[in-house]
Amino acid sequence: MLLFLKYEPCFYLIMNRFLFVLGSNWQLSLAELDNFLKNSQIIGRITDYSANIAIVEFENLHKNKYYINELMELQYYLGGCQKIAEIYDFVDIQTLFSAFPLNVEKFKLIETKRRDILKIISNSLPKIFPKIKNKSIFFAVSIYPNLYDDIYYSEVLVKHFLPFLNKEIMTSLNEKGAEKSLYYKYPEENIRSGDLNPIFPHHIIKYGLFNEDRAEIIFGITEEGVYLARTLTCDDPNFKKKIDEERPFKEFKSAISPKLALIMLNFLNLFEEREKKKILDPFVGNGTILLFASIEDFQIYGSDIDEVKVKNTLRNLAWLYEELEEPIPYMLNERVRKAEINKLSSVFNNEYFDGIATEPELGPFFNQKPYYSEIKKLIDQKLKPIFEATFREASKILKSEARISIVAPIFTTVDGGDLPLNIEEFARKYNFKLIPLLDLNRIANKSNQKLQFQQKHVKNMIDAKKGQIVKRKIFVFEKVN
Repeated sequence: MLLFLKYEPCFYLIMNRFLFVLGSNWQLSLAELDNFLKNSQIIGRITDYSANIAIVEFENLHKNKYYINELMELQYYLGGCQKIAEIYDFVDIQTLFSAFPLNVEKFKLIETKRRDILKIISNSLPKIFPKIKNKSIFFAVSIYPNLYDDIYYSEVLVKHFLPFLNKEIMTSLNEKGAEKSLYYKYPEENIRSGDLNPIFPHHIIKYGLFNEDRAEIIFGITEEGVYLARTLTCDDPNFKKKIDEERPFKEFKSAISPKLALIMLNFLNLFEEREKKKILDPFVGNGTILLFASIEDFQIYGSDIDEVKVKNTLRNLAWLYEELEEPIPYMLNERVRKAEINKLSSVFNNEYFDGIATEPELGPFFNQKPYYSEIKKLIDQKLKPIFEATFREASKILKSEARISIVAPIFTTVDGGDLPLNIEEFARKYNFKLIPLLDLNRIANKSNQKLQFQQKHVKNMIDAKKGQIVKRKIFVFEKVN
């Protein structure tokens, strides 16, 4: 389900640029977005980014009068994007720092620079709200900093910049003839502490911020400056949450997240005629990847050595189709079936699939860090044979130049640090080439070390929460002729 702005779009674009709010794993979200912009029909380039936003300039989007429809489609596909906003203006970073310094020294300069910012905001408001006069306006300000853990965010942006914006935007709207204007009030305790998150997509839905007289106004900050934008469309987290939590069979301890499932599917580079593309998950578990592949219109196939998991996946899929009021695909019981990974090519035809997205077995769930020797044994005796068989069988059943998006584990041990499973050797052995997830020739690196990518080509990325014992490392490989 997708939510979007309901009014006729205008063309006050700043070089046809849009602001994308990234997910919690911003590196992976950035990589997914860049891959989409590079390989889909909606061609564009990331021109700036922080740990929270990406600025995108499209090639031909402005030629389409109803470009919002294309942005809605993009939002629908992306797993790592929370919101898409239209940029109306920009404030350079020195102006922001001078207007709202961490340490106050020059009061006259502060006043001058704040007036400069107010002028930019005032000029943008008629673009954000096409009709102001005699209207009741409601807005919510969201500030996305360069980094959340920066003291400038907690001490200046939250405690001083946000109240300034709320007050001055409301005053400006009233001066432009609004009958009244109100703003979304964040909890006072969060503002006092400086610990504040911008409004989430469900807030946008709750407060009707896609209506003509209501808006989320985003101030997205990077090392370059502040982008002033209005949200046009956003993800519906309630929809994903319902699928993830209300399906009949689930396993929260080890299940892959809906967002990661979508990101992995997008790395297969199958953006056109998805209804004709055959996707396989040979380790279905309880069916997360297949559920979201089905929502994305792929022809789904799956297998697992565990018959209970196969049955659970089929029941989850049947539940999904009932929820969506769609018919169950023809011969679904034959498409999702019990099969050993070693015998996959005897179950499915050679060169049959357009892509594989999967998370093979990663070992047991650990409540506490294991010892190095225990993990070494697990990798050598159990996991290596499984992953080698996966690549061997994938080389037979995938079409030429088709991709496999796959998760491999990294284990945090008590006595030996992090121990990864090296799957690249198996990929090379069975004629798969590694596809870098991010090409820094397309994205300028940042000066802040926390935002830098250390390699020119980012070969893989980690998806894990703080303190997680078994981390997921995401790879993409392509079958070579």
